[in-house]
Amino acid sequence: MNDTIKFSVIMPTYGVGDYIGDALGCLQMQTYDNFEVIIVDDCSPDSSGDIARGYTERDDRFFYVKHDKNLGVSEARNTGIEHASGDYVLFLDPDDLYEKNLLRVCAATLERTPVDMLVYSFTEDYRNTSGKIEYMKGITLDLMDYDDDMVTTKDPATIHKMAMQMEEITMLGYPWNKCFKLSIINDNNIKFQKIKHVEDILFNCDFLDYTSSLTILNDVLYHYRNQGQARLTGGDIEDYFKLQKIRIKRIYEQQQYWKTCDFEALGILAKEYFRSFQSAMVRQLEGGIKGDDILNWCNHEAETEMYNELKRYLPDSSMTLKLLYKPLAEGMFGTALRRARMMEYTKHHFPGVFNRAKQLR
Repeated sequence: MNDTIKFSVIMPTYGVGDYIGDALGCLQMQTYDNFEVIIVDDCSPDSSGDIARGYTERDDRFFYVKHDKNLGVSEARNTGIEHASGDYVLFLDPDDLYEKNLLRVCAATLERTPVDMLVYSFTEDYRNTSGKIEYMKGITLDLMDYDDDMVTTKDPATIHKMAMQMEEITMLGYPWNKCFKLSIINDNNIKFQKIKHVEDILFNCDFLDYTSSLTILNDVLYHYRNQGQARLTGGDIEDYFKLQKIRIKRIYEQQQYWKTCDFEALGILAKEYFRSFQSAMVRQLEGGIKGDDILNWCNHEAETEMYNELKRYLPDSSMTLKLLYKPLAEGMFGTALRRARMMEYTKHHFPGVFNRAKQLR
């Protein structure tokens, strides 16, 4: 295979000194050579920058850029885009791990069938403090009920349907399991918005507005490491539910524009909305909010247009939906609060059980 396709790997960096060496090592060991790594130091307070500079001194494929002040992960990625010179760009997180054939598999696929967006499968690895994996979940093309190792399409209706299928299995929202055609980003001035927590999905939706070809691979090439670290886009989120509603509204409006917002799409969005609703209750309990105040908040939310639209489409196809989300959709907020207390207790006393439970859809 000729190394004709050049990849630009953009890596925002802040407070990941314990992890970034592993990530950069995964890139240095890639079995494909035509790539650049643009490390954007967002004024990290730890050793992240020193570790990154060490790689630039040893390998001329690695480049180091530092912000004058902390601007956040969105601006760090935007800075990376400004410096990128490849055909495709990947936004890889510095606290995760990647297969050494990540770029080779992507290049081979894109050489055979060039597309605007290439999506690859990944695992979510839940680790204890020593780094041992306690629970792993694969997010793969198989979960979308495709039997092939790869699905490629240039049909707009199929792309729009697959976008919702990816959203249902949590494959759509992340930026790090995708190769984006850089010319589309530059030609349409697509940027990461300076908004916390949902900047990834908003960028992906913006890119999909201009996507005319899509490939999804069943190959697991990326490993999302959840080891209790403060992730770049994680941490305590005061307005968590408000941000989730922005996410849902963006996808809803895009599906409406595409004229593909059918019963199945609305069911997926309803599950996402009520899952976020329930998670917001758990977060309020963790923050010490009194039960009566949470119930008042629930009653206020029940008056919103989004609640009243999506409650009609919540499926009852699983025990999780019936147990946790159906009471919310039916306005049984006292029952929902009791179950939120159960989830909050499980989260703190049995985190392994909680991590498995929250994956149920």
